[in-house]
Amino acid sequence: MASSPHNVPTSEMAEKNARLGKWFIGVIVGMFVLGFASIPLYRWVCAQTDPGGSAYFNGEADSYEGVVVDESRQIRVRFATNVERQLPWSFNVAEKHATVHPGEKRLVSFTAYNNAPYPVKGKAVYDINPPEAAPYFKKIECFCFVEQTIDGESKYELPLYFWFDPELPEHVTEVTLAYTFFSADSSMTRASREK
Repeated sequence: MASSPHNVPTSEMAEKNARLGKWFIGVIVGMFVLGFASIPLYRWVCAQTDPGGSAYFNGEADSYEGVVVDESRQIRVRFATNVERQLPWSFNVAEKHATVHPGEKRLVSFTAYNNAPYPVKGKAVYDINPPEAAPYFKKIECFCFVEQTIDGESKYELPLYFWFDPELPEHVTEVTLAYTFFSADSSMTRASREK
């Protein structure tokens, strides 16, 4: 029986190489699948574990009845905007900061511009920091409730009308609301691109 220079039989070495090759192919296929599944997986994990700090399913409008404004303290709210790389949009907020009293309603205007010459659909998700403020963040109206379709090379105003429950812990004096738009592309927008 022929052997390699290190006294390992050739058939045994070929078997080890075949196993190693299968392992590498498995790793590459796994990485490829994980890359495609990352956004749906993120959405599923958020839906299962969401304490309110981050949300793909952004809820429904909250009622603003019987709310008493706590004028003895203020919350500084910072707004951040992001866009997923595949979405050809620009997304901005009219004001980067706002100061509100717990229980006080506040309207903030966001703007999204579709840079593509065809309609594109997007869905906004938000993240709130510190996460403990999330259960106290209430939305009367939010562009995050539904998918948004913006015509080609068009601009849309997107309102966020919100308030913080006066039960918000007193040590929370600063909150960051970060909104990110992800592509929610459909066959309608793909068909428009192909024209």
